[in-house]
Amino acid sequence: MTLRRESDFAEVLVDRLFLESFANDQSPYYVREGESKVARGLDKFRNRLKWHVNNSLSARQKEVVRFYLMGKTEREIAGILGITQQVVNIYKHRAIKKLHKILSS
Repeated sequence: MTLRRESDFAEVLVDRLFLESFANDQSPYYVREGESKVARGLDKFRNRLKWHVNNSLSARQKEVVRFYLMGKTEREIAGILGITQQVVNIYKHRAIKKLHKILSS
């Protein structure tokens, strides 16, 4: 007989909470007045950011940014790319500086 841990049932709890959220205003699909304008503005900014990440950064900067977005640390990225942690930090800062300059204009 295998013993079941509480964590084995976590998925069921999350699904139930997600389904129950449809009954009230906290549903992920519920949009209040005025929020749709903000959401559209954020979507436009995200799309613009994605485009510039793909088209304005060097290949190495893109790699570093993508690994950051996947939740990797500088140390992990350095190990994957075969470079030092300091170089990863330099690529990150140059990418951020370049994107900030482009998106703030």
